[in-house]
Amino acid sequence: MPAGIPSARDGLVRLRRRIAEIEGRGVLLNQAPRSQSALEAAAMPPALSPRRGGTFLPFDIPRLDNLMGGGLRLNALHEIRTEASSDGAATGFAAALAARLAGQDDRPLVWIIQAMAGREAGHLYGAGLDRFGLPSRRVILVGVRKPGEALWVFEEALRCRGLAGVLAEIRRHPRLLDLTASRRLALRARESGVMGLLLRQAAQADPGAALTRWLVTSRPAGILGGYPAGIGRPAWHLILERNRRGATGAIDLEWDHEARTFAEIDTATATHSRPVAPPSVLRPPSPSGAGTVVAFRDAS
Repeated sequence: MPAGIPSARDGLVRLRRRIAEIEGRGVLLNQAPRSQSALEAAAMPPALSPRRGGTFLPFDIPRLDNLMGGGLRLNALHEIRTEASSDGAATGFAAALAARLAGQDDRPLVWIIQAMAGREAGHLYGAGLDRFGLPSRRVILVGVRKPGEALWVFEEALRCRGLAGVLAEIRRHPRLLDLTASRRLALRARESGVMGLLLRQAAQADPGAALTRWLVTSRPAGILGGYPAGIGRPAWHLILERNRRGATGAIDLEWDHEARTFAEIDTATATHSRPVAPPSVLRPPSPSGAGTVVAFRDAS
């Protein structure tokens, strides 16, 4: 073949490289393999570190994992949001995901909390994390004041291949968290293989590059151990609003902190450990009727 004219094999190599980049597999084909078997071997995803349990973080709930092709992809950005700033459901759900991630990867995790987000939804408590199934000794807590600082630390931490995952809590809709910033975070996660979880409090669904986006609300805990007066396991109503790998949907889950497992709640037969809390006795009574409506006399 004359020099300077690309062969069909060279074109195939470039095509396989482009497909690998799109799929986030990080495959680098520096030169054209000499045989078809070598081509196939080079196009396969690289072996993951022994510390990693695989390409995905599964929920171990078949119908949920099937929606995402196996679970939450590790080398990707995922978004978790709540509509109320005081709702700690997103933090609890993210902590459960972090606990499962810690169970299959022995590297530390970084948790970034913006000051305002911490004041609204509360700060992390080490002993509570331990009881929840997430070893506090594995968590590096970073406190920042402004959203811009949180995004900078988030991106820099996602570059670090020595981490299993990075979580960032940000309140509402900061101007800096636009589509460009989201794409940068997703790119860093894909390049390093570090999972990124973006927790957004009191936030609406905005355009972004996250592979999945979850709307999380808390739900009453179920009865644990046949003791209705006790406190049941944490439970959430999850809406998978965005899923680039498949369909979306809703599901109710509860968290077993001892086994580090999720379980689906059958809403048709679910019973709750405690009734809904009554109104506060400190709240003033509702006003009585407005009375008779009279005509307004203009005094001017």
